[in-house]
Amino acid sequence: MATPFSYFSAKIRPLLRYKNVDYEEIAPTPDMYREVIRPATGSYFIPVLISGDDVLQDTPRMIEAIEALHPEPAVLPADPVLRLVAEIIQDFADEAMILPAMYFRWSFPEQRAWIEHDWSVRTGPESARMVERMSSSLPPLGVTDRTRPLIDEWFNRLLEVLDFHLDGSRFLLGDRISLADLAMAGPMHAHLGRDPVPARRMRAHAPLVMAWLAEVNEAAPPAPWADDFELKDSLGPLLSEIGRVFVPMQLVASGAVAAEIADLAPGEPVPRVLGMAEQPVLGVSEQRLLNSYSAWRHARTAERYKRLADDDRARADQLLGAHGLLPYLLEAPDPAPVMDGLELRRG
Repeated sequence: MATPFSYFSAKIRPLLRYKNVDYEEIAPTPDMYREVIRPATGSYFIPVLISGDDVLQDTPRMIEAIEALHPEPAVLPADPVLRLVAEIIQDFADEAMILPAMYFRWSFPEQRAWIEHDWSVRTGPESARMVERMSSSLPPLGVTDRTRPLIDEWFNRLLEVLDFHLDGSRFLLGDRISLADLAMAGPMHAHLGRDPVPARRMRAHAPLVMAWLAEVNEAAPPAPWADDFELKDSLGPLLSEIGRVFVPMQLVASGAVAAEIADLAPGEPVPRVLGMAEQPVLGVSEQRLLNSYSAWRHARTAERYKRLADDDRARADQLLGAHGLLPYLLEAPDPAPVMDGLELRRG
């Protein structure tokens, strides 16, 4: 179950196409949310992948499950360091890219009018309630009067570094679609490349980003000459942006989650939302929702780093240290309380 305007649906749709998996995309109705999605997943989030008796709602686990069942063409790098880089990009895309995605979708009258029409055509009368609910979520996400100009400027910077990289690389990790491309396609297509206001900016200032996005969405197969996944120097500016913006934000958020759940009994379920907490957003401090799912994701990636063999860890340290990414892996909170107690609730 998915929709064209869903952030996380845009991660999974091109993967299914890329793997030539037969699927049917069903737009969820209010009855489906109540009678199918909520009972099966404990949440109202999409996409939901149903195969026989199996129901998956967490997109990292969806991607891993699909890769296991349909290993070729691969999207998960076999090289453990490249896989770690792809996981960090996925964490960044899922957590930090929500800022420009939601800013552009709900900050412009022209944009809102288009959304209201688009959603009403696709979801009917329920769309008005969805529009109000989603548009009111900006302040809890950290999109405020203080951060809007910073987010706008940062989006321009992201387009610049992505366009620079894609001038010499077909995809983010070389000449094949990878987890990194799928993760970035979530916000870059569903919110930014499809909605008219940000799409106009992308077409004008980052044509190579738009071309890359088209290839990902079309599930372009690897060319016969394509090498295995690789990390080109031109990706460095994007990794540095992740280290500069996302790492401080997530370290504070994960630390606050760890403090909030410290007194829970072993195995006690961790609430998905733990209230509001002061968090850094592009250099300013704002009250944002404290989400235990993001801490689970953080802990999950840090655990992958800790399991690296010594020589792979040395390679990772050299690469990630150059871009300010090592603190994300070295300063993550103890993962056990989050990973053991959290019931997955989101994408």
